[in-house]
Amino acid sequence: MSGVKSENLELVEQPDAIGEAIDEWTNLTLSAFPVHCLYRTTSLYQRSFHSHSGFELYLCIQGSGTYIAGERIHTLGTGSFTVVRPMAMHRSRPDMDVPFHRYVLAVEKSYLEGLYERDMQIAAWIEQWLPGPGSDSLHVQLNARQLLGLQETLSQLEREIREQQPGYPLAVKGLMLHMFTQLGRYQTDISIVQSGSGERKRVVESILSYMMEHYQESLRIEDLCGQFHLSRSYLCRIFKQDTGVSVNEFLIAYRINKAKEYLQGSDLPITEVAASVGFQDISHFCHTFKRLTELTPSGYRNLHHSI
Repeated sequence: MSGVKSENLELVEQPDAIGEAIDEWTNLTLSAFPVHCLYRTTSLYQRSFHSHSGFELYLCIQGSGTYIAGERIHTLGTGSFTVVRPMAMHRSRPDMDVPFHRYVLAVEKSYLEGLYERDMQIAAWIEQWLPGPGSDSLHVQLNARQLLGLQETLSQLEREIREQQPGYPLAVKGLMLHMFTQLGRYQTDISIVQSGSGERKRVVESILSYMMEHYQESLRIEDLCGQFHLSRSYLCRIFKQDTGVSVNEFLIAYRINKAKEYLQGSDLPITEVAASVGFQDISHFCHTFKRLTELTPSGYRNLHHSI
């Protein structure tokens, strides 16, 4: 399988500009308890795209900006609610000149599936709020009444997990089911937000989608320019403005993210993992992997096989 060193795609970036592709803190937190909920009002420090092994449910209480999940660019605003599937690359980009308050709920995949695996009626109720096949995210807009109701449920979830009073796992399970009951009852009034409004946003989403489909191949910036009939300067500029990272940064992060999936879920040799995610040079792959994760590919595999 062909691939190239990622520097060939674009001018070389600062070596620490990409950030870590896998959110290991969330992974470790979910390995300790399968549901994690935080209310955050502080500034956001995500420097780049990341992913983790659980679903992410993201409720914006106050503020504005964008939320990028896979190839979709969603609008953040009061009452926006986004669900992201496990291991999907995502990043929130709030506007910095206004307060930004949000709930971030992470749920381990097998735990969520366990809520409905023996009940088809509950399964249908919950699965409508999970990204469908071929989709990395689901994005809806809640009205003020719905926002207050969901905010209260998430507040209770956060408190139960933080205080860990006797019986809290049962309370958490009940609140999770209650949350999906709320969402199901809201459905007739919820506005399903169509992402990609605006020609430029549609172009950037198309570029993201193309890169995600062809990340294993030898990708050059000239190929993208030809594919989308854009000049190099314009393509690079709109991509950076709408995603917060360069084309090169996104491609590297996406390839390393895919490598993590292979290392966690297969016994492929490291050389095959590197080739499968678009790295032709094994030493370059190992160097990039360690720079972004502080672990070698073998060390990462051993860590996750031991959990």
